[in-house]
Amino acid sequence: MDGELHPLKYGSYFNDKEKLIKIIKAEEEFILNSPGEKNRRIWIDMYETNLDEELAEELVRHMINIKSKIMKICIVGCSKKSLFRKKLKTEDSFLFNCIEFFSVPEDAKMWLIGKK
Repeated sequence: MDGELHPLKYGSYFNDKEKLIKIIKAEEEFILNSPGEKNRRIWIDMYETNLDEELAEELVRHMINIKSKIMKICIVGCSKKSLFRKKLKTEDSFLFNCIEFFSVPEDAKMWLIGKK
């Protein structure tokens, strides 16, 4: 399908931002060292992670840093998508236009592979 599905499990960290940020940095390094450009359909699982302003900023920075690898990106299980949308709109129009938010995993998968 001209790309790779890359799930990022950032869910179930509840309030442990420090641990999640370490995982985000490790994933970022892995993605940036992988071959290809604009070849990843990225799925971010945010179920059971409490999103606040600081963490939203960290995730937006993360997405900006890996932007060269992103074809499409979705966030699943994020109850505060407005925090992301506001930050992305001011920070990066490319990401703002290639991201979608879902509450149902199956809908997210179908959108990522272009079936919806």
